[in-house]
Amino acid sequence: MESKPKSELITVGDELLLGRTVNSNAAFLGQRLAECGIPVKWSSCVADDLSEIQAAISLAMNRADVIILSGGLGPTPDDLTRDAIGQLFGLPLTESAEQRSHVEEIFRKLGREVPVHSMNQTLVLGGTIRLDNPLGTAAGIFLERKGRLIFAVPGVPPEMEKMFDEQIAPIIERRFSTSKYFAKTLRLAGIGESQLLEKLGNLDLLSRRVVLAYLPHQGLLDLRLTSTATDELEAEADIAFAEHFIRERVADHIYATGRDTLAQVIGDILVNRAQWLTTAESCTGGLLSSMITDTPGASRWFSRGYVTYSNNSKEALLGVGENTLSTHGAVSEQTVREMAEGALRNAGADWAVSLSGIAGPDGGTAEKPVGTVWIGISGNKETIARKILVGSRSRELVKTRAAHHALYLLYRQIVSAG
Repeated sequence: MESKPKSELITVGDELLLGRTVNSNAAFLGQRLAECGIPVKWSSCVADDLSEIQAAISLAMNRADVIILSGGLGPTPDDLTRDAIGQLFGLPLTESAEQRSHVEEIFRKLGREVPVHSMNQTLVLGGTIRLDNPLGTAAGIFLERKGRLIFAVPGVPPEMEKMFDEQIAPIIERRFSTSKYFAKTLRLAGIGESQLLEKLGNLDLLSRRVVLAYLPHQGLLDLRLTSTATDELEAEADIAFAEHFIRERVADHIYATGRDTLAQVIGDILVNRAQWLTTAESCTGGLLSSMITDTPGASRWFSRGYVTYSNNSKEALLGVGENTLSTHGAVSEQTVREMAEGALRNAGADWAVSLSGIAGPDGGTAEKPVGTVWIGISGNKETIARKILVGSRSRELVKTRAAHHALYLLYRQIVSAG
């Protein structure tokens, strides 16, 4: 039996090894390569060292069909990936008129002359294919040696992601067209792994060819359905049945399939209804608004956001009653109700979401421990409030989980409003 093609990732950079930068590129590439039908079997992270990079490439050449290097293509002396590839395969550096024009155009748009050290990025390796980088100055590299496809991309995530989706993935899919990958991702919120397993019940009812992968991320959960069937019709039937099985049990928690974010889904609904959203945040300090404005086109449905961290600001900007705060406290049902209603009134919006909680590590009590968050939703002529407990994790996790849960509650209210 012919073995299935395999891929290997090599991420380059001292900052990754020292923990100064999170290696998000490996996660992105792992998911995308799986979707291409070329699952990652090996992943390594190496220092900004010529010999280490070359050793990693040589090892990968002995076992992987697709090799992707990320990082080390910048203009500084410690960016050595291009040199490592060139020396390993005996490829000369040559001036590229196309790449030079690209670099000059980027700096022209910035109103600057091209720095001397950036002129190094106008050089490309002979015998390779230049991968265009529309978001930056570092060109990517593609070459084939001994039947292996070798790619090198910049380490900057947005640059790498765009280059992979638009240039690398099509090359891989053309080369390995018989390795179709049958999978679907259901995106869930408001439910954890253990709760999901309990609600799904007897998974033996699913085909043995269906593999479920649970991918939690800060209060959200992706459930990936994969069929190992080699026949396309059988695989599609497997996944369709599995999706139906899951939706029958947890439909209220599924907000999307594929890659759409919760904010994107909410935005699409609001745009279709010509409605507007506003936010009123305390413990999350603007994080919820940031998640919303990370979504392209948010200006068509997001009106404004209030960050009212102090009690005085809650009173002055949102009209929260002084008596409400003194009697019930900032972290209470009554306060988030008044925050949401005040934001809705001030913004003239159709929907408002509010949050107030205890992010920690201090400030918790027996009655209101760290991780207690109240969320208010106002719209469609009613206001609701819900309390969630996200645990005494780090401040960052408490804030992120709270913001995600607020989006989920908002989504449920908007959907139920019709």
